[in-house]
Amino acid sequence: MVRYLAKSDITPEQSWKLLTWCLERGADEFTVDGLVAGTEGPRSAAFFASLDPYGRPKAPRRRLSAATANEFVRPTPLWVLCPDTVELLRNAMPDGIFDYQAGGDPWLEDLAVYRGGEFMMGVITHEDGGVLRVTPAELSELDRLGFPHRDDVPWVGY
Repeated sequence: MVRYLAKSDITPEQSWKLLTWCLERGADEFTVDGLVAGTEGPRSAAFFASLDPYGRPKAPRRRLSAATANEFVRPTPLWVLCPDTVELLRNAMPDGIFDYQAGGDPWLEDLAVYRGGEFMMGVITHEDGGVLRVTPAELSELDRLGFPHRDDVPWVGY
């Protein structure tokens, strides 16, 4: 089942609970885009260096944004999703997975999470929304937990 997420519905703390929830349900890898411009860079370089022990080879993965329709699945840098990498992301993205700090260092955006090589959850940061792919049982669990999700959001598709 595909559900949609809106930043306006989810607090930063809820976003971290969602990422941990995905991990607990088998999510095993992630990607995140990093932007470095101008004098930015030392903390970004340090952040990505901290991910090195968790690196995996690039592999074709579904993304939420692409330059052309043929590029939604493309070679993607990947890291192992585990409690340590969740903590690294949390420290680098203090305002949650839906936010980036403009001009920040590191500037991270567009987190995507995979389970067994398949897209599970992702965010388009500049669109303030995301997508979640779950089973009917997982959706029922999210509902019991009171986690906000929508049938659609006009600015994010899957």
